Amino acid sequence: MKFYESVLELQKLNKNKVVFVKSGVFFNSIGKDAIILEKVLELKRTCVTKGICKVGLPTNYVRENFSKIKEKLEKNNIGFVFYDEMQTGNLIFNDRKYGILFEGEGKVINEERKCVNCLNCNNNVYLKKLNNDEKINENSREYTFKKEDYILILEILENVLNSFKQKLEKEENNKKED
Repeated sequence: MKFYESVLELQKLNKNKVVFVKSGVFFNSIGKDAIILEKVLELKRTCVTKGICKVGLPTNYVRENFSKIKEKLEKNNIGFVFYDEMQTGNLIFNDRKYGILFEGEGKVINEERKCVNCLNCNNNVYLKKLNNDEKINENSREYTFKKEDYILILEILENVLNSFKQKLEKEENNKKED
């Protein structure tokens, strides 16, 4: 089971809470939870892949500042649950056991903002086309890049193609001379 699928299952189990799951050195939250946490905890939301928002908190920060995080969430009446790898965990994902590290109650969370769809999200600079910043067709299979990276890749490809073109022209001229 992929990380994303695991988190979706945990979100189903914890409908009234935002879910954080430890992955590497971060506690990550995805989807609607990421959108909520961006506003409440003032986190930077990124598009981890097309259609999936993510926020994260470094593990050390969470452990050292949990009371501040808890206070902000409780002040906004948001329930939360932090899942971490632990030997006594009763949930198994990718051959690892996870259990609840921290948990708090809150109101039912209904995310109504339109930014749930990456194609309509103002924070998403990854899914814009170069010409006139038109949005990419939802059915497209294009990868997500920052605009600057996309321009750089195009320039590199143009240089490579021009180099091949010059080499072919040179070879053709050499053949004509022979």
